[in-house]
Amino acid sequence: MLSASLGGCVFFPASGPVTQEVMQPREPIDYEIVDVNADVVRAMQMWRAPSLASSFGARKPAPETRVNVGDVVQVSIWEASSGGLFGGGTADAGSGSEMLPQQTVDRDGHIKVPYVGEVSVIGKRPSEIAKTIEQGLTGKSIDPQVLITLPQQTSASVVVVGDLTGAGRVNLNVKGDRLLEVIAQAGGIKAPPHETFVRVTRGKRSATMQLTAVLARPDENIFMQPGDTVYVFRRPQSFTALGAVKGAGEVAIDREDFTVAEAVGSSGGLIDTQADPSGVFIFRYEQAAVVRTLNPESPFLSGNSAVPVIYRLNLKDPSGYFIARAFPIRAGDIVYVANAPGVEFTKFLRMALMISSMARSSTATWSVD
Repeated sequence: MLSASLGGCVFFPASGPVTQEVMQPREPIDYEIVDVNADVVRAMQMWRAPSLASSFGARKPAPETRVNVGDVVQVSIWEASSGGLFGGGTADAGSGSEMLPQQTVDRDGHIKVPYVGEVSVIGKRPSEIAKTIEQGLTGKSIDPQVLITLPQQTSASVVVVGDLTGAGRVNLNVKGDRLLEVIAQAGGIKAPPHETFVRVTRGKRSATMQLTAVLARPDENIFMQPGDTVYVFRRPQSFTALGAVKGAGEVAIDREDFTVAEAVGSSGGLIDTQADPSGVFIFRYEQAAVVRTLNPESPFLSGNSAVPVIYRLNLKDPSGYFIARAFPIRAGDIVYVANAPGVEFTKFLRMALMISSMARSSTATWSVD
């Protein structure tokens, strides 16, 4: 009975493949296998987060103001001497002035000025509008001088929404405001920077970047343009721990520069009686630029922007622990620790002892009968 039972037990439950099955698969594979060493860690520097600068450019907006629909315009008019059209306002002796009520540029892009009529202002600089009004008053007032100011310029603004302490419309300064300045004016973020992402939309283009990457790379702190939309949102970062670890499951990445050493520690560490320290694997879709550095002849590079890669760390080698402290873990990675080869044999023995015990119990029962 024992022999027959064990002969039929060709499969024992396991948490996944052993190290040899991963490194030397029997069937053709569709992924790259990489043994991690110091050179591989250096190659990780080729990894690049999505870039705002490459999507929108780092060009500084022109230091000028142009009027658009919805802007509030203030017109002030001075004349060379009193007694003219605009002598009723406050003025120095021998001159006259008038500050007209504030006006909102209408849908047609016009404002109205007494004795001039409708003035087209859309797309013009304040100095150009002032010159147009001065020309309209020539021959009607005494040597007019006009000053145009914009108390509220809603057209030169950015809409900031999402996971912020405040949100709304942020008016842009003439000097040019950068992304982080706009976020700060909207009240700042709520979530930790490594869990905060920023999506910038400009026209039909949109790009998303992790806030920590913007903080680390000043060129990604791009200048905002009128009409941009900034969406700030939280995306918790995590990886999945599987295999011979004490705390298998989804594990949060709770800090920047998270590494394999921290991933193993966060998942409870290896199970001493079960784990194979030479078989710590990281499953990841890697950027093609990184894979090209590791293996320029990789057959998986053709036409792929992301390549499936299995990285292997050997923690039986003492130097592997230094590598584990330097190799980065990214959101979405799977960290798998293989079972030691002897674990399957241990399962076999346990199964054999269980069946043997059942056989002895049955034999004793027959003897009593």
